[in-house]
Amino acid sequence: MYLNSSFIYDTHPPLGKLVVALAEHWAGHNGTFGFNEAKEYPDWVNYAQMRTLLGVFGVVMIPLAYLTCRRLRMTREASLLAATFVMLDNALCLMTRLITLDSMLLAFTALALYCLVGMRTCSPELHYTWLLATGISLGLLISVKWAGLLTVALVGVYAAYDTIDDFTDSRMHCQTALKRLLLRATMLIAVPLSIYVCIFRIHYAYQTERGYGEHEMPVEWQAQLPKNRYNCQPGSIAYGASLKIKNEQLLSQTNVVLQSTRSTHNQTVSCERVITGADWWSLCHPSRFEILYTNDAVEYVNDGDVLVVRNDISHKILAADGLGPGNAHVAVFGNNTAIDDALWKVEIVANDIPAVGTADDQDTRLVHPISTRFQLRHMRTQCVLAIAPNAGSNSTQVTCVPPNTKLAKTNGLWRVELNVDLRLGFDNNMAGKVRASFFRTFLAQQRLMAKINSGLVEADPERHDDSTSSPWEWPLLLNPMRMTKWDSDFLKGFHLVVVYEIGNPLLWWLSAVCCTVFPMRMVLHFAKQKRQHVPLSISPNIARGGMLWVGWVLHYVPFYFMGRVLYLHHYLPALYFALLLAAYELDILAGGCTVRTRRLLTILIIAVVAVVFWIFRQCTYGWKQNSASDLAHLQWFGSWDIARNGHDLYYSRN
Repeated sequence: MYLNSSFIYDTHPPLGKLVVALAEHWAGHNGTFGFNEAKEYPDWVNYAQMRTLLGVFGVVMIPLAYLTCRRLRMTREASLLAATFVMLDNALCLMTRLITLDSMLLAFTALALYCLVGMRTCSPELHYTWLLATGISLGLLISVKWAGLLTVALVGVYAAYDTIDDFTDSRMHCQTALKRLLLRATMLIAVPLSIYVCIFRIHYAYQTERGYGEHEMPVEWQAQLPKNRYNCQPGSIAYGASLKIKNEQLLSQTNVVLQSTRSTHNQTVSCERVITGADWWSLCHPSRFEILYTNDAVEYVNDGDVLVVRNDISHKILAADGLGPGNAHVAVFGNNTAIDDALWKVEIVANDIPAVGTADDQDTRLVHPISTRFQLRHMRTQCVLAIAPNAGSNSTQVTCVPPNTKLAKTNGLWRVELNVDLRLGFDNNMAGKVRASFFRTFLAQQRLMAKINSGLVEADPERHDDSTSSPWEWPLLLNPMRMTKWDSDFLKGFHLVVVYEIGNPLLWWLSAVCCTVFPMRMVLHFAKQKRQHVPLSISPNIARGGMLWVGWVLHYVPFYFMGRVLYLHHYLPALYFALLLAAYELDILAGGCTVRTRRLLTILIIAVVAVVFWIFRQCTYGWKQNSASDLAHLQWFGSWDIARNGHDLYYSRN
């Protein structure tokens, strides 16, 4: 994508893909291989070297886990346990080994947590340094996946707590509290958003060629891409050219253009998303609207011209019927319509044209595609063509409203998006002749990403998909995900190179228990204070563990309310918090032990965890499966399909 400068749309922000492109470039990839599963990888595609760079993100999580726990005042033994838990979890290890965005998401989540803990435990003179570091880590995190917003919520909770504490502290002056609030807003909101926007700026700078999904982007941006239909169109509108016309109020909605819609007696006019074919129009002379302009000399449409708007499919003309100034009914009628009802005056409102191109391209008196915003005023009634005020998302009725009104100024602006004229050809270049707003393109892609993410639902909810799972299954590891890769001789011998996304069962179950026990222990702590008639307060130990537990809740519970399709790896950020919380709980349990005993227990726990990791190593590093009996010893539960025959698995999904 980035290596050959071609555009491709994705549901996630671009930082992760930029890092993957860097890994490809570092490994010598030239961007010509599309990583199709059905094709054998060429020798020059060094995917192992690509994985090495991405694997660094997983490796970084290990020291970050240790340092985070140390800053939480946990013992060295407990901190070592936390780092070991992260290192020896099979699911975390697997996602780190693959060329995916999840390794970066997990690494930046760990970095954001470390910075948050540092911000809350550092000395006052270093507080704003840690605050800035937290903002930077959040910016990088949300630039990889929107799932990073869950970590933003965690930081927001503690920032809100600190702000409330500042304003309720009688010893702190109000101006000081307000200054601290503004600094938090700058570091934790402005800095992450700035990084996020800058990443998209880099993203667009590398995408200068046509690619997948470009049609969903604003036409100003598409006009900059060579060979795109908006780029090749003529730079000025001529009489008789075929046009697609769009209302300014509907710019955020792709493919919603002016078109005629059949009804019982005539054809009404609307702006619809579902293209019916009747969305092509021509601007014609009043005396020559019944003929084609194929062989005529080119004559451009000027500001103030009175003309007829003809539908290219039905050859009927746009007319408005009304008794006087005011709202009028707009429809497409046959050629027997009184010509006075079909005369429209072009009134240019704005012409945003860069100083490039020919003299005609820069002439502000002419109507240009994309750049010119104009009104169409009905000559007899003086009303202005506009969309109805109750504009819907799929279909918006077109009407004629009184001039010089707010509705006319907001809903009555039109522009030509596409100009097709056989007399002028298709070899034009609109790049540079149209101003492409970065922020409009940026906002349009955010809306599109939100739309696509909300639409990621199961095609058939009644049909079970082995790869999907529900949030309640994740902590108990009830439904791991089989990830299969067919090798080159799959069709001949039905061999499979298989990896299985399953966590270290011991760690997952231990962390699930700790996440359940911690709130109970917190309730008992408050109950004890209540019985002793002591003012309710949170002890330092509870507060430190509470940060990890709140992080786990915020990264886990929201998935219960998401309608999109879910997979096991969506739990991995929450798992990171759970593993650190497990080490914290073990540290509390061993609080009364001697140093020697604690070290022996640490060695014992690490050994047991390492053994379980080794037992499931084939799931993490892959194996060639020829029969169902190869890994039967790992089939601990019926819901685990580790031992299913690869041949049966393939045909059960096709």
